[in-house]
Amino acid sequence: MMTKNKYVVPIPMEMLQRIDRSSSPAHIGKLRNAVDFVTPIGTPVLAAAEGIVTQINDDFYVGGPDASYWFFTNFITIRHSNGEFSRYDHLDYQSSKVKLNQKVLAGDEISKVGMTGYTYIPHLHFQVYVYTGYNIWTDFETIEIKDFKNIL
Repeated sequence: MMTKNKYVVPIPMEMLQRIDRSSSPAHIGKLRNAVDFVTPIGTPVLAAAEGIVTQINDDFYVGGPDASYWFFTNFITIRHSNGEFSRYDHLDYQSSKVKLNQKVLAGDEISKVGMTGYTYIPHLHFQVYVYTGYNIWTDFETIEIKDFKNIL
């Protein structure tokens, strides 16, 4: 399945150290199309496309290179008009700059990169997905993003 939307890179280009699509041990199965943007802690996280904020968690302050941290990631989810969702993970503790049901535009700052959840290095985990059922935690499929409109 290929993405319908064109997305912008969700961090400022000058802060980007590298894009990693394959080294994370967690990028398998449903998460196989996720992209990691390696960047320092505190880097602004930007909405990758216009949409409505549907989920926010920014209460965790722990993380590290062990799967026991899996459920301790701070994240934001945005619903886009084409039915796709984008999700931004490993956000810094209480760094959310948006509220539930808030409309955002591509490029709006929504948070900051942190080291929460299951992570080896500071980075933004980014994925675009669609729901395939009723359980928002298990019934989804990530979509491959071939390019980002602000880097190609």
